[in-house]
Amino acid sequence: MNTAAHRSIDIRQLRYFLVVAEELNFRRAAERLHLTQPPLSRQIAALEAALGVSLLDRSGPGTRLTAAGEQARAAFAQAVQAFDAAVAGVAAGEPTDPERLRLGLPWWMDMSAFATLDRAWRDATRQAPLEPLLATGPELLAALLKRTLDAALIAMPHDLQGLRHAEVATLAHVAVVPASSPLARKRALRLADLQDGPVFLRFARRVNPALWTHYQRQYEALGFQPAREADAPGTSATIAQIAAGRGCTLLPSGLARQRYPGVAYRRLLDPVTVQVHLVFREGLAPALVQALTDQGALFTQVLG
Repeated sequence: MNTAAHRSIDIRQLRYFLVVAEELNFRRAAERLHLTQPPLSRQIAALEAALGVSLLDRSGPGTRLTAAGEQARAAFAQAVQAFDAAVAGVAAGEPTDPERLRLGLPWWMDMSAFATLDRAWRDATRQAPLEPLLATGPELLAALLKRTLDAALIAMPHDLQGLRHAEVATLAHVAVVPASSPLARKRALRLADLQDGPVFLRFARRVNPALWTHYQRQYEALGFQPAREADAPGTSATIAQIAAGRGCTLLPSGLARQRYPGVAYRRLLDPVTVQVHLVFREGLAPALVQALTDQGALFTQVLG
């Protein structure tokens, strides 16, 4: 292995390999990592190419570790543990700004509940107040990787690139329809009701292929195939388009607390759900990671 190849290996690939080595099944490993199988396979292949050895034997009916894979599992586990300990040590020496804790929130969260969340957080933990940032999942993840956020609530699956995370909620969805539409006359809707309604708006697959696929599998299982479908044009524009009678969509139920003229929210009778995880930036002080994890119930309340 040459020096250039060595430098191409990152800690995320080691974490991915360790999960595959434990599961010996790419599908289960991808599910644990909240990835689809192709990007996971590409990362493992890139790791093997950089090392110049095969770590996994895929020639039989299952997946097995090679001799090099067995050696890598032990060595990489030690390396990841040492990396995490080193990062935690540096973080302990350079603590987070005591005046604030920068928390990323999904764009659809009801911010009228934020003051209650912040107050409950400070009362329970005696930690710094929360400083919120509303953004899409990919934007929140980018901010965590740049360390401009300390933690964020992100709808899964996402490729978290090795960041620590913990599940905090599984959210149901509501149908978001024009208030002028016949659909708004019903108290609750099924996906079948949206089938031939206004154009169905959803985020583009390229924005987050794994999350898009998560929803697509649920739609297919429920037999939902909208007659007309289009990429959602962005947060404000999507709401405006629905208010104008030119679209409908599904969104997590927490959005229903926010009122927009011309927009109606209706309970969805079909089980469309998404998990939300609390994701931590690399190097966040262990005490803050623990405090945030312990207060997961607070986040569940404001999300739901």
